[in-house]
Amino acid sequence: MQLTTVTLPDGTAAVVHTDSTLWSDGDGRRGGRAALVQETLGLVSTEAAALGCAALRRAGTEAGSVSVETLDHGLLSATVRVLCTSAECRSLAEHCERAGEPDPSAPAARTWALAQMPADEEAMDMAWERTTAAVQDANLARLRSTDPDADLLFTEGCFTAYLADPRSGFDLGGALENYGAAKHAEGRMDRFYALFAGLDDVEEVSR
Repeated sequence: MQLTTVTLPDGTAAVVHTDSTLWSDGDGRRGGRAALVQETLGLVSTEAAALGCAALRRAGTEAGSVSVETLDHGLLSATVRVLCTSAECRSLAEHCERAGEPDPSAPAARTWALAQMPADEEAMDMAWERTTAAVQDANLARLRSTDPDADLLFTEGCFTAYLADPRSGFDLGGALENYGAAKHAEGRMDRFYALFAGLDDVEEVSR
């Protein structure tokens, strides 16, 4: 797998992970493109485990991340490019670039990364918001079973419902404000903070 450093428009130091697989008629493999995609995803998953990279781990489960091209003489080429902002991967990429020969494909990888930014940022933001809402709904379900105030002020699944339609009619902001005030008066702000338990882990995984 090739690691290429790239600096994103907002100044973030990032990495493009690139992996390619080439099949020929003489390889004797069966299954065509689908089998080639699965083999490439397997390589990505192996690399993800070795590096502990969350971005690679996600890509290793998504067939859509693999681009397959038919070349001359019956050759099939599969390529995966993954944009990553892990500090550990960036440090490794910088070391590889210092120690190795210049990579002629690096400019193409950096161009790809910059072209992906708007769509990738939006998709990552939406995924983070959905995961965050699901975590908060799970936290709320536990609170509603033990705290009458939580059961009174919130509705089941209200965080996910609000994300899907902020105009649904349920005043989530008001409910949070009232619950916070009630727990402050009770001296149980730990219950209010429990609504947000686990969100640091969500942020870490989404990087």
